[in-house]
Amino acid sequence: MNKFCPMPLLWLLLFSTPVWSITLADSSRIDVQHYAFHLTISDQSDEIQGVAEILVKLNHENTNQVVLDLIGTHEREPGKGMKVAKVLKNDRPLAFTHRQDKLLISLNETLEKDQLVTLTILYAGIPADGLIIAENKYGDRTFFGDNWPNRARYWLPVVDHPSDKATCEFIITAPAHYQVVANGTLREESNLKVGTTGQELKTTHWVCREPIATKVMVFGAARFAVLHAENYQHIPVEYWLYPEDREAGFIEFEPTLGILQYFAQQISAYPYDKLANVQSKTTYGGMENASNIFYNESAVDGGKSIESLIAHEVAHQWFGNSVTEKAWPHVWLSEGFATYFTHLYFEHTYGRDSMEARLQEDRERVFAYYLTSPETPVVDTVTTNLFKLLNANAYQKGAWFLHMLRYKVGDPVFWEGIRNYYEKYRHQNANTADFRQVMEAVSGQNLKPFFHQWLEMPGHPYLKGSWKYSGLGRKLTLSLEQVQENGCLYDLELQLSIYYKNTAQPEVQTIKLNKKSHKFTFKLKGNPQKVVLDPNTWVLFQSIFEED
Repeated sequence: MNKFCPMPLLWLLLFSTPVWSITLADSSRIDVQHYAFHLTISDQSDEIQGVAEILVKLNHENTNQVVLDLIGTHEREPGKGMKVAKVLKNDRPLAFTHRQDKLLISLNETLEKDQLVTLTILYAGIPADGLIIAENKYGDRTFFGDNWPNRARYWLPVVDHPSDKATCEFIITAPAHYQVVANGTLREESNLKVGTTGQELKTTHWVCREPIATKVMVFGAARFAVLHAENYQHIPVEYWLYPEDREAGFIEFEPTLGILQYFAQQISAYPYDKLANVQSKTTYGGMENASNIFYNESAVDGGKSIESLIAHEVAHQWFGNSVTEKAWPHVWLSEGFATYFTHLYFEHTYGRDSMEARLQEDRERVFAYYLTSPETPVVDTVTTNLFKLLNANAYQKGAWFLHMLRYKVGDPVFWEGIRNYYEKYRHQNANTADFRQVMEAVSGQNLKPFFHQWLEMPGHPYLKGSWKYSGLGRKLTLSLEQVQENGCLYDLELQLSIYYKNTAQPEVQTIKLNKKSHKFTFKLKGNPQKVVLDPNTWVLFQSIFEED
């Protein structure tokens, strides 16, 4: 997902959205197996009527209470919030309390570990966030789930943490003029006439058979023009556009099939039953909802290509959705992967120069972010405002880390490790150590120092040095010093290109840095015109390097 959005909106999200702990707390006592959300939406009010059927497995012995996340009413949002009317188990009412945005349900008995319990929650309210109910840019009323990072709790009773994945279904009853899209496969679409007015309604039922996190568990309802593009290996590819953007949007989404094919061939089979690109009111540039990608309505305009955005969101279907981070500090396993796999797609489609240009742009973003947050590593266990985790460390530095890992272990080992990591944690959760251990197994290398210096230490190398050629003995002397302000020393391997006059191909040497200061000497075949560090863009560093 590309979550970067226009500054006023991002500013609003950072400072108006409540921040919750990044730990699971008491919700970890259960493991949700399945959600079935029966929701009724209307044109008369923003209130939604909900019935949530939730199958939970108990994680601990002697459990007599279930705790779910659900935002209730707040003074700062008068008239908004969810109110629970009743909770049932086997058609029998259960006692519950709803306070401090937690729904605490008494089971009326003490149950043992691994027992399964089905709870039915009847509730209603106007969502203050999470479900965006608003007119689109053409003035049509729309409904779009927008759950990242943990905003599902604004409109759904859930365990709102990426580590608790579950299968799900959405059964949406809406005025008949809405078309509804959601995760998974369409099971039913039925027109109904309800009530004394004879209003025509429609029930749409989508089922997702693969476990997913609540951050990517959504539906959308609007007027749509829908194109059923070609299937890829029996996977339907669909484009859902506002009717006014039908022509431009169908064209802009055309790269999707090639992107899907590349990732499926390089990683593994596509993990879901369909791939839908949906124009929406998401507050982000794109949001990688599982099998149901939402793109900001302004992204589709018939102008600038969105191929890069599409590649990023499609890559997330494997990394972020199917393999999901265990906890928020490891969000780079979603965003860094999606960013780098977009670069890999561009390398495959448009050549190495295209990827290098993208990496060079990313490098500048990493350097700029460091100036504002010099103490922040990629795996950030300190920050509790989840929106602040959406930064150049998670995206661009995470991508650069994967690029340097590829250089360190070589292409064949890198791809074997990526495939093994995906297969081991498909439809599960992983953290950074899990990924490292898989890469160590395939490479035969101890990668702990490498992971530590790039992901757990803040900053990056800053090299200062010069080169000097002496005709006497045809000797090139190279001096380099690590001058980064944080005092950390990096263990680096750099390529060095030596260019001669009237010679098309440079001479390439490799140097290793692991101390503060180094001096290298090479015997050359002639007078060099220039010397370039890292000519093939493999290592993340800043430098001042010139002829002495």
